[in-house]
Amino acid sequence: LEYFCISDHIGAKFDIDMLVSLLRQENARDICVIKVPPEMRYTDYFVICSGTSSRHLHAMAYYIVKMYKHLKCRSDPHVKIEGKNTDDWLCVDFGSMVIHLMLPETRETYELEKLWTLRSFDDQLAQIAALTPVEFNVNETE
Repeated sequence: LEYFCISDHIGAKFDIDMLVSLLRQENARDICVIKVPPEMRYTDYFVICSGTSSRHLHAMAYYIVKMYKHLKCRSDPHVKIEGKNTDDWLCVDFGSMVIHLMLPETRETYELEKLWTLRSFDDQLAQIAALTPVEFNVNETE
């Protein structure tokens, strides 16, 4: 028996565009999508967004998971949810995408955007050779 994924036939696929569209539909605030470098081997996209209340965070998470389960193929990974018992943060792992849903004050505390976006800039800075300015060279003679 050959198995065909239903979602392949209806043209709907649960990808980053679908995820962002669902978040917008659910009134998520300040959606941030970060493409994770392939060498990290963690996920393809890291998505961070805010909700207006704990109830809003949980409603968004469960709606998105419901849509994922509706559109996923058998070969797609099972979804993992962290923070079900928290009031200010939920993390949903879809395999190729990881989404953090947070209250605005929690988001400010953890600053995940900075953690994931400044890393590449810091790596670039580390690769620049350190140069000593001429006026600080003590062995130079005039």
